[in-house]
Amino acid sequence: MRESLDRRRFVQLTGTAGLAAIAGCVGDEEPEEPTEESETPDEGDDSPPDPTSTDTALIEPETLHEWQEAGLVNLEDLDDRERVVVMRIWETDTYEDGHVPGALKWDADEFHAERLEGLGESGPLVPDGEMMDEVLQRNGVCPRTTIVLSGPSALRTARAYWTLRYWGFPRERVKILNGGYNAYGEAYELETGAEPDAPSATFSVQANEELNSDHRLSIAQMLQRTDQKLAGDRDDVFLDNRPDPETTIATATVDDPANYHEGDEYNTKFDEGGHWRSADDLEDHLFGLDDVAEGDSIVAYCGTGYRATMSYFVLDGMLGYDDITVYDGSMTQWTEYDGNNDADNTPPDEWRVDLEGRTDGDTGDSSLEILVDDVPAIDSAAANQIGVADAAYMDGDMAAYEDDPEEDDADDSEETDDADADDDGGDGDWGC
Repeated sequence: MRESLDRRRFVQLTGTAGLAAIAGCVGDEEPEEPTEESETPDEGDDSPPDPTSTDTALIEPETLHEWQEAGLVNLEDLDDRERVVVMRIWETDTYEDGHVPGALKWDADEFHAERLEGLGESGPLVPDGEMMDEVLQRNGVCPRTTIVLSGPSALRTARAYWTLRYWGFPRERVKILNGGYNAYGEAYELETGAEPDAPSATFSVQANEELNSDHRLSIAQMLQRTDQKLAGDRDDVFLDNRPDPETTIATATVDDPANYHEGDEYNTKFDEGGHWRSADDLEDHLFGLDDVAEGDSIVAYCGTGYRATMSYFVLDGMLGYDDITVYDGSMTQWTEYDGNNDADNTPPDEWRVDLEGRTDGDTGDSSLEILVDDVPAIDSAAANQIGVADAAYMDGDMAAYEDDPEEDDADDSEETDDADADDDGGDGDWGC
């Protein structure tokens, strides 16, 4: 296995180091580190399975069923055991028709939001900390919890995976069920009826201590990356995850996410179960693309930021690749920043995507409404309101979270989204 794609890191990250990434774990004894790359305990071992020790973030129905049989799903006792929460990623009005036993609801509408970023509002963008905490607490997420994402759509479970990773969850704490609840139902039986009660939880994303801010780019950061690449100062790969786009960010490499998935559809419950291709096949495919090589810094984008999370999941979740990020606003946001607008809402030149060779193709007409009182420089913290607000929320600084960032707090580097937030996290009782 190539060095930069070491899928064994999922095993190596378990034990004390892996669990320390979630603050407030209960219990004094450190769990034993597994010595074999396996999803099941050794034969004759009576200890419960460790959900953090899977080879990748993609698990099969058999693995989840083992965790269910071991009593880990929705476990309330945190003192000495790992626990699992299964989230059903789909519309809630179909929940009672069928779901993985013990699954709880995470509606697709709850992992995106319309938010102010750059010069105006856009969406769908990553949800804020308050929305994340509401979902996590409602679904009984506590310390030492592994979250399993179950849904019929590979597109939507990938978006949920990226959302959790951005909000500080480590790889080994987030899984996607291969084939979703359709595949589980083929191997076992789905439950019907009402949602079970979840343990009462006080967990906050603040318990994760650090925002994975480098897993997301704002419009300002994407503009900077593009300028730097065009100037020869960076050699990032811009991966456009749309089928046959007519307009792309300059220098982009196009790769339809249907290449990652078995079946023609990846965003419908009528697909072939949401199965992903094997990690080896996907590794060969992605690093066989023109202009893509191991060690590259890869930026994924698409139309709305959803398809981009499919390549993110393959690289981050299945291949353990560390240098992958998502331009969240993607082309929906990008094409708003052109000169085809009325005089009051035409962006200044440094913000315009139709200048400096930043876009290949026609950006069309824009309907951007400039909402900021003072237009910030694209290399300032004030240009990345989401990054500043989310870092402040993670840090427990609610005053900063509720206020707009000031330009005099700017960071001249392109990576401004954490706004130099302290890493002390929030203080709280994160139990169930």
